[in-house]
Amino acid sequence: MPADASPVTEATIASSRALLGIVARSLVPAISEVTVPQFRVMVVLTQGGGLRMGDLAERIGVHPSTLTRTVERLEHGGWIVRAADQENRRQVRVDLTGKGKALVATVTDRRRAMIAEVIEAMAPAEREALRSGMEAFARAAGEPHAADLLELGI
Repeated sequence: MPADASPVTEATIASSRALLGIVARSLVPAISEVTVPQFRVMVVLTQGGGLRMGDLAERIGVHPSTLTRTVERLEHGGWIVRAADQENRRQVRVDLTGKGKALVATVTDRRRAMIAEVIEAMAPAEREALRSGMEAFARAAGEPHAADLLELGI
C-alpha cells in the first residue's frame, strides 16, 4: 500500500477492481454480438425508452454523426429500429427491438446474479455494512459522466 493511501481507499480500489471484473464478465453475451459502445447505446435506450437521435447523442456524449454510424450497425443487426418522430416527422426516433431488449436484459440479469453470488458469500453483518457503505459512497460520488459509462458499457 502506498504510504499516503488510507486502508479505506485501498479497500475501495480493491472492491472497484472486483466490480469491474463482474461488469466485464457480465458483458460476455453482448460482446460476441455488438461492440461495447453499441451496447451502451442499447442500455441508454432501455433506460429512456425510444429517443430522438439528437437526444440520444447528447445522453451518450457523442457527436450525432458518430451515433448515426452506430445506429446503422445496430439497426442492420436487428437490435434497434428507427422511425420518424410522431411530433416532428423531420426527426428520427430510435428504439430497441425485442431482440435488443433481450440482450440488455441478459447482461443485466447476469450482472445481478454475479453480484448477488458475491454478496451471499458474506456474513449478514458484512452485507449490512456493505449496503450502508455503498449507499454512502454513491451519495458522495454523485452520478458518473455519460462518457465514462460509455467506455464500460454500463
